[in-house]
Amino acid sequence: MVYYQQARRERKQTVMVSRVIIGLATLIGGVSLLALSAHAASYGGGSVTGYGAEAPIDNGTIVQLTGGKDAKQVKVATQKELKNMFGVTVDRNQLPITLSSEALKNETFVAVSGTYNVLVNTQGGTISSGDYVTLSAIDGIAMKAGTDEETVFGRAVAPFDGKGVTLGTMELKDTTGKPNKTVTIGSIPVTIDIKRNPNEKSTRVDVPQFLQRIGQQIAEKEVNPIRIYLSVGITVISLVIALVVIYAGIRNSIISIGRNPMSKKSIFRALFEIILTCLLILIVGLFAVYLLLRL
Repeated sequence: MVYYQQARRERKQTVMVSRVIIGLATLIGGVSLLALSAHAASYGGGSVTGYGAEAPIDNGTIVQLTGGKDAKQVKVATQKELKNMFGVTVDRNQLPITLSSEALKNETFVAVSGTYNVLVNTQGGTISSGDYVTLSAIDGIAMKAGTDEETVFGRAVAPFDGKGVTLGTMELKDTTGKPNKTVTIGSIPVTIDIKRNPNEKSTRVDVPQFLQRIGQQIAEKEVNPIRIYLSVGITVISLVIALVVIYAGIRNSIISIGRNPMSKKSIFRALFEIILTCLLILIVGLFAVYLLLRL
């Protein structure tokens, strides 16, 4: 009897321990699942579309549209055409749904927004999480953006220092063709946000806002500050010349009438011609300003 009761107590203790272990495992599993779900939610998203290409393009490569008649074809982006960056190629196996088209040669899925893996290198230095990245000297591969690049591709979500897991190295050459730097290539998630580089050194000449608006209204496009200031200069010079001519004409006319009242009619005729000349000067000056802003 005593043995039976002791065995029963040990069985209850075993059951209780098992339930505690199961509960802890369930709790840990739930937390892990929640963490994975949160990580998955921060990765991907955005707009992904299939495009054609002349040749297969590696995943994580920054691409641009080829332009021309074929609007559904992309090519590897180059630093010379930095402003034409369009998106990054992604692995179709990571996408929940893919709609393929047999009409597209070497179909490549391109993300233009969201967070996706992007090929990067150390040309611009160590990349930290939150740094802006842009195209490097290696076509299709990003680097840390400095202050000289006009356009950035997005912001790094993870760091890359060229150590740990890498995809290889490559030598960069200078203008003479001699190797001058070796960079390490890797892949990190980047949030795509193609825009003007916030850290770019501004070399633009400041132009008053009202002059910018007037110039843009006349030209119907963004106008170079130098053209705006040249236009202002031409307008001022034309106006000054016209005022000087009118002043001189009126002064001489008054003096002439005082000396010879009988010549009043001819003097007024000459004054009228002077006014027409001044108007012509203003018209020519304004037309020159119009051409300067429009062309």
